[in-house]
Amino acid sequence: MMRILIVQTTRMGDVLQTSPLIQQIRNEHPDAHIAVLVRRMGKAIAERHPAVNEVILYDEDELFLDVRSKDSERLLRAYQHTDRRIQELGAGRFDLVYNLTHSIASAMLLKLAGIPQVVGAHLSEDWHFVLRGPWTTYFFTSVFSRDYNDLNLCDITRNFAAEAPPCRKLVFEVGQEDADFAGQLLREHRVGEQDFVACLQLGASENNKRWTEERFAGLAKLMAAEYSAKIFLLGVKEEAAFGEAFAKHAPGLAIPLYGKTNVPQLAALLRRANVLVTNDTGTMHIAAAVGCPVTLISVGHVHYRETGPYGEGHCAIEARRRTLGRSDYVPGGLEERDRILPEQALRAVKLVLNNDPARPVLQLEETPDLANIDLFMTRFSPDGYLQFYPVIRRPLTERDCIRIAYRAMWLEHLAQASNKRTEKESLRLMLRHYAGPDAPTLDTWCKDFARLFDGLSEIAQRGVQMTERLLDALKNNKNISKAKQLVAELMALDEEARVYSEINPPCRPLILLARFERDNLEGADPLRLAQTTLDIYRACFARARLTARKLGLLAETWRGLA
Repeated sequence: MMRILIVQTTRMGDVLQTSPLIQQIRNEHPDAHIAVLVRRMGKAIAERHPAVNEVILYDEDELFLDVRSKDSERLLRAYQHTDRRIQELGAGRFDLVYNLTHSIASAMLLKLAGIPQVVGAHLSEDWHFVLRGPWTTYFFTSVFSRDYNDLNLCDITRNFAAEAPPCRKLVFEVGQEDADFAGQLLREHRVGEQDFVACLQLGASENNKRWTEERFAGLAKLMAAEYSAKIFLLGVKEEAAFGEAFAKHAPGLAIPLYGKTNVPQLAALLRRANVLVTNDTGTMHIAAAVGCPVTLISVGHVHYRETGPYGEGHCAIEARRRTLGRSDYVPGGLEERDRILPEQALRAVKLVLNNDPARPVLQLEETPDLANIDLFMTRFSPDGYLQFYPVIRRPLTERDCIRIAYRAMWLEHLAQASNKRTEKESLRLMLRHYAGPDAPTLDTWCKDFARLFDGLSEIAQRGVQMTERLLDALKNNKNISKAKQLVAELMALDEEARVYSEINPPCRPLILLARFERDNLEGADPLRLAQTTLDIYRACFARARLTARKLGLLAETWRGLA
């Protein structure tokens, strides 16, 4: 029997976002033993996935506190803990590992355990940190150009497994005991079967990602007036202070449940709720998994397209921004937390409650109260991947053009989803959510951008030609001096590409990816390194040419809608 391990030692929500990948692996290997390595916070999530045979705990937090201490006994304890974990993983005799924890620590753990095949973060034969798999590399580099990433993390990670079919939900099974608990909890608070139940999650992993308690309280008052809502405040006991701050603005309006539910009980409550209004949290993903409509208040360091709720009919509301920025950049800071008003958030709540796919896009001139706000509804695009569609029709921007073209390119290049009919349907559906510019303007944009990608493809093609000559020089050691010269020329070409990316930002994601792949080479065999380098240049050439073609298809589709 094949033995497979999935390593996901980050946050609880990340474990749940891995559930489509686990299901895909089970579909591909129905008789395999599937184990999941998680931190304690992810244990309940992994245990509620029917495809999981074994859950292995990795107490990373305690381990790193011991390592960072200057106490010899604690350092010894950390060593002993790590040694036990290595021995345990080695004894598991796993044939294959999917490592979704992009850390050197996780990679080293798997290396020392001697597991033969790893997809994701690993250490090479010469002990260099590497990422294996095309989707792994894409995800790792996409965080540096999030403006152009239009793919949800669940769709990205499920493709770590080969030939992943379309997936439309997260996986979390609610047990009868949990359902009974939720039912009893609601009865204790005199909540009837027909009552409107709204859950609010005021906490978040970072302070700048929290909508203020005053704003949450204002929204709660509106929902109580509109729906006679029974309101519950969710969170761990350490977040009780948020509930206390909330109560100062809306005394007696909500029922605090801080620390009173475990994860499965929380899931059962959310399954009964009419809506969850939340910051970017693990609770959001639990709600999405059990079918509770989600309104995501996207403030601070949040990238809703990448990490937002997975499934149909959820809404993200965000104060309008110029850019999403890099992963180490926080747009707006703390002051952004007050920019979304309760009345605007109520509009988002109404959208998920109505959940009408045929609902027309709102015209900007008809919604002056939303002038500073963006609203996005989740639907599965005809291409099979989750999409956040704009609710308010605004003019298409040049950045939108690049993002949409990149999505089409990646789905053909990485997922090999080259169904022209669904691709055109996907483009038409997305473009219908935008107003303007006129067709000649968009055509000019797309042609100008296509020229940039054609310029990149020319650089990549020179890299192909140089590397082909390098391979020829290396074969049979027939011309080592020529090989050295070509290596120097390739290094100069890489610098030329870097400068090109700085001058032409739309091309930066492809150049970052190629540079990362070059830095991610494994082994010391010159012929093997040269062949892999050749493959990298060929892939960069193909991506650049394909992106240029997608821009042309975008302009053609826009003309057809005009």
